[in-house]
Amino acid sequence: MKFKFHWGWAIAIFYSLFVLAMIYLVLYSKTVDHSLERDNYYDYDIGYEKLIGEKKRNANDLKTPVIINYNGGEKAVEFNFPEYLNGISGEIWFYRVNNEKLDVKVPINVDSLNHQKFDVSDFVRGKWTVSVDWVSEGKDYLNSYEFYMN
Repeated sequence: MKFKFHWGWAIAIFYSLFVLAMIYLVLYSKTVDHSLERDNYYDYDIGYEKLIGEKKRNANDLKTPVIINYNGGEKAVEFNFPEYLNGISGEIWFYRVNNEKLDVKVPINVDSLNHQKFDVSDFVRGKWTVSVDWVSEGKDYLNSYEFYMN
């Protein structure tokens, strides 16, 4: 007896492949991390606009802005704070939106010219966001910068 391929077989093969694809997607979705960007995201969001808006306005009102520069050759991020400000303190937060386990927080430790350089050669390739939350002379500031690590 000779096997004959007809439209009934095509439909059966199509549905079988569809079911296999759905099973694969369900199993794959269980391996993906579905966590939010932050813990207590909703509590954080309540005061976000007021607090962050004020800090960003302060940063925008500076005579000389903070310069954040990614140097791909040296694999370093350079922070140049205004030289006329004193007592700069705070923290620098490097974070990846897609993986909070890669986030890095470092304290601000400027030299005599209010500059700081941070080595990022150990960072994973891809898009990074740098958020600098700092205080000088009793005023709060916030600067952000995005860069792509090659």
